[in-house]
Amino acid sequence: MKALTQFAGLFEKMLARMPAAIRKPVEREWRPLQELFLRRRAPKLLVISLPGLAADRWIREVFQMDQGKTEAASPPWFSYRHRGTLDYAVVESEKAAREALLRAEPDLFLYLSTHETPVWAELRGGRPMVHADFGEPRGVVLAALSQALPLEARLEFARVSGEPSAQIEIAAMLTRSTTAICAAIGAQPIPLADFPILTSLQVSMVAGIVFTTGREWSVKLARDFLGALGVNIGTGFLLREGARAAVKLLPGWGNAISGAIAGAGTYAIGRAASAYFIEGLSLAEARHRFKLLKRSKPKE
Repeated sequence: MKALTQFAGLFEKMLARMPAAIRKPVEREWRPLQELFLRRRAPKLLVISLPGLAADRWIREVFQMDQGKTEAASPPWFSYRHRGTLDYAVVESEKAAREALLRAEPDLFLYLSTHETPVWAELRGGRPMVHADFGEPRGVVLAALSQALPLEARLEFARVSGEPSAQIEIAAMLTRSTTAICAAIGAQPIPLADFPILTSLQVSMVAGIVFTTGREWSVKLARDFLGALGVNIGTGFLLREGARAAVKLLPGWGNAISGAIAGAGTYAIGRAASAYFIEGLSLAEARHRFKLLKRSKPKE
């Protein structure tokens, strides 16, 4: 993640030099990416159950805790680590819940019952609550938890849970914001748009999608994937010959066309990366999706 932090610093310096008309919409798209990746943290779940329902065993099965490492953090809180980190506490009484709340502020309550009692409503104090029972499918519970978490806790949750719907949602958000940023930068005169910033954004986007799956942040893997798609990352793929010609032949309209090319290409890369790294499509299928989408208008 050091590479991401360094890139973020360079990007923000460049952002400060952009004209206000471009800087403001780019900043709007940059903010959620900052929350997801630069401010990410472990989610904290307070799990409430009635006595004797083996809630701890249920939690271990849902998060497949036999694959990772669980250790005491600050009793009754525990930290589970596998690809990412999850902090959680399981309580069966009001007293235990109050003790847990004194030691850590949870992001949400997971209540293992379909009926909430007044005491839990009072303790919850407006925090989000997800209801579940022991018979619900694992994917349903994990998807509901992901939706209820704050943005800065969703990335670690997607990593530690391995839930595809959570990973796909983050990949879509990352693709959408990066597409908008690249389109805005691509619409600038060629001296600005030709900077390696576009390629760096696209590489970082793919690396971010890979990271969402629980793997380590890898610029090399992202570059290899772009190369496998047929993206010429060495020459500013998205603003190459066609966009340059448009600028020369259509003054005024040329920059808009360059921006559209940058946006469509970035969107296609993001969708192909999500298909390959998260959805499990083959490289050939991901390449086919990329070729189709880079000619179409982004839908996200």
